[in-house]
Amino acid sequence: MGNKFGKLGFSEKTSRNFIAILLVAAGGAIIYGLPYFRYDYYDAYLEVYNLTNTQMGVFGSIFGVFGMISYLFGGYLADRFSIRMLLTLSLVGTGIGGFLHLLPLSFGALVCLYAFWGFTSLFAFWPACVKAVRVLSSAEDQGKAFGWFEGGRGVAAAIMAPLAVVIFRLGVNKLDDATGMKYVIIFYSIITIISGLLVFWKMNDENIGESEKLSFKEIGKVLRLPAVWIIGIVTFCNYVFTLSLYYFTPYATGILGMTVTLGATLAAVKRFLSPLSNVGGGYIADKVGTGNLLLVSFIAMAAGTLAILLLPLSSSSIIVFTILFLVIYFFYNVNYALTWAMMSEGNIPEQYSGTAAGIISTVGYLPEIFCSLLAGILIDGYPGVTGFRYYFGFLIVMLLIGAGVVLVWKRYLKKQK
Repeated sequence: MGNKFGKLGFSEKTSRNFIAILLVAAGGAIIYGLPYFRYDYYDAYLEVYNLTNTQMGVFGSIFGVFGMISYLFGGYLADRFSIRMLLTLSLVGTGIGGFLHLLPLSFGALVCLYAFWGFTSLFAFWPACVKAVRVLSSAEDQGKAFGWFEGGRGVAAAIMAPLAVVIFRLGVNKLDDATGMKYVIIFYSIITIISGLLVFWKMNDENIGESEKLSFKEIGKVLRLPAVWIIGIVTFCNYVFTLSLYYFTPYATGILGMTVTLGATLAAVKRFLSPLSNVGGGYIADKVGTGNLLLVSFIAMAAGTLAILLLPLSSSSIIVFTILFLVIYFFYNVNYALTWAMMSEGNIPEQYSGTAAGIISTVGYLPEIFCSLLAGILIDGYPGVTGFRYYFGFLIVMLLIGAGVVLVWKRYLKKQK
């Protein structure tokens, strides 16, 4: 089996653990189905739960606040406890939250639910994923390993999203949008719990190996690593775009005239680009350098977003919008995988991987706190295309800042060498 995966350009260690990496990748996609599905059905979700755009943004903010509080401590736990158990408990807990969503919840109760998801899907889960992939792969395969990890997540998401669209339509055809929404929630809840059980059944902590357990005092050493903070800022800029992706669909449906079903279909179809961009980007990064490819991607994303803003506001722009959106999404996925490969390029010690990932995530995922809320306030406060233009203008600025920080990273690496 190892020889077969060796043909993909992997070393013996990465080849031996390739299935485990894909297993972690699948869970890494499935767990976010519940906290984020509302964006794929944005208009329907607003209507079914009687929400404003600002209230929708509050969910993202509360989710991010609990995530930010959790990441650092979750990263520390990932360096000390069973990765298998951390991943399993996170997945099963998130799925249980999905079934709670089926209850007749008020806005306040929904806020509590998203806070709960912020804990179960962000606390130790993401640092544990990053550490697992890094330890399961050899140093020379980091770009490819994280590329396959993100590609695997993309495949899992690409399978889930179209199925969710079909299930939503079944519910709508049977009764109404509320029924369709319930069907989607049940679907995501079941597969999330099943994923957790599969991780518990198939993944063995022995696969991860025995790494040095980090003491609490050593967190200070990690905090003093410049690479950790640079990667955190790059992740911050990239994550602004991650959250902003969800507003391209309502822009297309609300401003350009795309149908809700077509918008959800586009949100599902885009995920099929992930394997190509994640995996291809990983192989290219191992050849040309992570920093060089990150720089190209940030600039391409900023240019593509600006081009969308310049499109005529009519249904005749839908085809061009779709092409531009998919191109942007391609480069976004290249970026998303490479930010974690930067840990190896910056020589962050492997035994600090979980804690470093927690610190990077604490900084990098701060946009979760304000991006959705900012978007909601702008869209409600400036109805029509104006609110979207303000928000996408902010997005372009953040992408250009990301490109600037990558240049700082390249200079940092030269000094290190």
